[in-house]
Amino acid sequence: MEASPRSLHMRYPPWATQRCPRRSCGPPAFLTAHAYDAPSRWRNREGAAPSLGRLWVRDPLRPVGGRTDPLSCPRVAPLNVSPRVSPPREAEGFSPCQAPTLQTKVFQYRLWDVNQKSLYLRDDQLLAGHLQGANAALEEKVFWVPNRAFEPTRLPVILGIRNGTRCLASPPKNSTTPALQLQAVDIRELPHTGEASAAFTFFRSYKDGLWRFESAANPGWFLCTSARGHQPLALSRSHDATHLLDFYFQLC
Repeated sequence: MEASPRSLHMRYPPWATQRCPRRSCGPPAFLTAHAYDAPSRWRNREGAAPSLGRLWVRDPLRPVGGRTDPLSCPRVAPLNVSPRVSPPREAEGFSPCQAPTLQTKVFQYRLWDVNQKSLYLRDDQLLAGHLQGANAALEEKVFWVPNRAFEPTRLPVILGIRNGTRCLASPPKNSTTPALQLQAVDIRELPHTGEASAAFTFFRSYKDGLWRFESAANPGWFLCTSARGHQPLALSRSHDATHLLDFYFQLC
């Protein structure tokens, strides 16, 4: 017993249909591709029964013959239905190609405090002081990357110098005041370490054109400079005459 064209048509999803592109063929006719042996009464334009893989089944809701027969449209090409094939096996001695790792974009900024003191490196410490004349070339540019391991609304960043090869770190405090140090790590790799990057992470906050940087490992402690010149960059939780917490932070 031959299968009903209606049941065959309704069995397949809409993407298996194609609208006749020639408007002169009358009302739109839909063609459906099926991978089975067609009954002999469904034949192509040359009179031959369709073979497996090249089969048009007419829409049972449209009449056959005349200008609404989809098989009579010379501009409609049959759909190619290929049998299911297994994925190719990898050649012996070869492994599947791995997608390239996305590179973390590093930004280069200038960082200086409200008293116009710039950062420079001396004896493996970042100091803040007024650099004039030839000493202006000593200013350290700050390289930073966002750290998506933490809440994005807090603007978490990792800060470093020397093209991001030395990063600011503030490990969880073991004493009254947490320490601030430079560590030789790659700033591009730290965002991929998750919660382990907390010691290198600072949350930014902005107000009236100035930025503050709060340590993620030591909540409530902020980057600060001393009111006196040429003193180390440090952490403080109080904003007073001797500790400056506000910075200018701009793209170079």
